[in-house]
Amino acid sequence: MNESVKMSFRPPADPARRPSGTGRAPRPPHRWHGLRAGLVALLLGVGAAAGLAAPAAVPQTPRAGATWGAIAARADGYGYAFNQPSRAAAEQVARAQCERPAGTSSAAPAATDRPGGRGTCEIRVWFQRGCAALATGNFGEWGTATGTDQGVATRAAVAQCDAHLPTEPCRVAVGICSSP
Repeated sequence: MNESVKMSFRPPADPARRPSGTGRAPRPPHRWHGLRAGLVALLLGVGAAAGLAAPAAVPQTPRAGATWGAIAARADGYGYAFNQPSRAAAEQVARAQCERPAGTSSAAPAATDRPGGRGTCEIRVWFQRGCAALATGNFGEWGTATGTDQGVATRAAVAQCDAHLPTEPCRVAVGICSSP
């Protein structure tokens, strides 16, 4: 009798590799992870060069001295603001846009993925005289970053998001900049 048994080896998880605060056990590195990470970086670079890495920002009227911006997010949507006169104003506009159901008429369209939305909108990042980005993954992970330009911010946000679940690539949800 000849039975074939398929065996796979999975190394034990190293608790020292667990990112703090994620609540998820890390997955062991996949043999294709390095190749995939390289391809993702290449595609993000090509997409950024072609202007495809992030959706176009909704125009907001710049005001004198308006250099603040913010991004708010919830489980299934986000809102953002830029060129606002203060941090508080930027956070208020971003939170209001995040909480508005899709399809609501307004000067700036809602940036939510689904009407109604789930969860509470929270400010994920704020910035002054620069750029910020929000990247999201398939399983609720997210990352935010600020930078001197949109490319720096988006790459850092994706890297932060990917650190939570390295086997699933994250995507840029929004990248914005305030006027200098």
